[in-house]
Amino acid sequence: MTQQPPITRTSTAPVLVTDDTKSSKSSSPPVVNTNTSQLQFKLAKQRPLHFKARLTQFDLSNTDSSNGAFRGFYTLFWIAMGLYVIQSVVRCYEQEGILLSLGFFRLISEDGLALLISDLTMVSMTLFSVLFSKLLIWGVLPYDTFGVIVQHSCQALFLFVNIYWTFWRNWPWVQSGFFTMHTIVMMMKTHSYTALNGDLSLKLRRLKQLKAEVPKLVASDVSGQKSETIEHMESEIAFLEGELVHGNTRYPDNVTIANFLDYLLVPSLVYWMEYPRTEKIRIWYVFEKTTATLGSFLMLYVTTERWILPKLYDPNMSEPRVILELLFPFMINYLFIFYIIFECILNAFAELSRFADRNFYDDWWNSVTYDEFARKWNKPVHHWLLRHVYAQSIESYKLSKTNATFVTFLLSSIFHELVLIIVTHKIRLYMFIIQMLQLPMIVIGRMSLFRKRFWLGNSFFWLCMLFGPPLLGILYCREAFWASWASHPPVANPQY
Repeated sequence: MTQQPPITRTSTAPVLVTDDTKSSKSSSPPVVNTNTSQLQFKLAKQRPLHFKARLTQFDLSNTDSSNGAFRGFYTLFWIAMGLYVIQSVVRCYEQEGILLSLGFFRLISEDGLALLISDLTMVSMTLFSVLFSKLLIWGVLPYDTFGVIVQHSCQALFLFVNIYWTFWRNWPWVQSGFFTMHTIVMMMKTHSYTALNGDLSLKLRRLKQLKAEVPKLVASDVSGQKSETIEHMESEIAFLEGELVHGNTRYPDNVTIANFLDYLLVPSLVYWMEYPRTEKIRIWYVFEKTTATLGSFLMLYVTTERWILPKLYDPNMSEPRVILELLFPFMINYLFIFYIIFECILNAFAELSRFADRNFYDDWWNSVTYDEFARKWNKPVHHWLLRHVYAQSIESYKLSKTNATFVTFLLSSIFHELVLIIVTHKIRLYMFIIQMLQLPMIVIGRMSLFRKRFWLGNSFFWLCMLFGPPLLGILYCREAFWASWASHPPVANPQY
């Protein structure tokens, strides 16, 4: 069993404290009106964001007793999945004379070199964020005016160029979906990076201004006692000094290529100048997660190849029958995708970057309402939406909590639908509608009928999870994927 690595620095605070939505008035420095600039500055305190060392719930390194009680089921799961693969291979050999059809593999491996080069090029484009942050430090782009416009314009251009490239390459749906989702992830990372550095650049500029003005005011004060204005300015200086330091790192020392590349490797969408780190990289741990990724992907491939695609594209099978047949295959794939991303890939990148806070998900399977599910199942995206959409909507645009929640779900739904628009080359809005339906479902889930009966709320949640993916598969695949599948037909399996 892999041992938990020692931690060099930890924090006792939660990942995101619950006062993210509080008004900045309560934590802002005094408003100072200087005689030299005749400007009022109100620089809000950064939203509390603290990381600490912890492990994911399914990590074998996690020796917590509550997780250790399920280790036997973990072993049973992998044994059952191994037998499942053997059973599928035997059935494929009996029906087609081959161990496993490679039709789906030919589809997902098509134009692989071009996809790799395109992805590396896309990631390299994000390095512009370092130059942008340098321009903020040098004062070439004041962030509170022209800098914000340049930031959002470049992010929109980044998204447009990569989406256009996806259409121009005319990739199959797997390649298009991967490249689009990776583009969105990189855009979220660069936004968090430039937003934090932009905020800190304003505070650094204000700090320099105050340090230049205070000595002049002290020298001109003939009374020999500090005036109220000087005391306010010194208080603001102390506040700004604290805002420019995260751990042992001080702004603008963090704005370097090395720091940005490290941030790209760290499995966090929210940028912070310093993260808790482990002391070393455990090679065996990386090997363990790599092996788990390959094994899970094999089972994902078998489920898709043998149990989903033939039934999904069977013209002789009615829609209700297709939904019934695909309930468990889709759910199995959903769980495998979750496990591959949040338990294997993110943990592997965390180990390579020595990132100690591995709270990538909570017990979302115990959710009673969909807002609980949204908070727990994808913590990196949840933190980004909470910090850069929800809290920012309340602070900058003075929205109520209800309206900020609506805006957050709206943006998330738009991004989900955008991926499917690019994959299918058609605008259908089924995913968007189902995503937005989570809002009234949240209200229903908060009714006392469900809150007082965990089993009822959790059953309702799982029924939605069971029927939702097959329904979306039929809505998109049977109407839109026919054209995409016809342009990239499988070779080995005549069933689809």
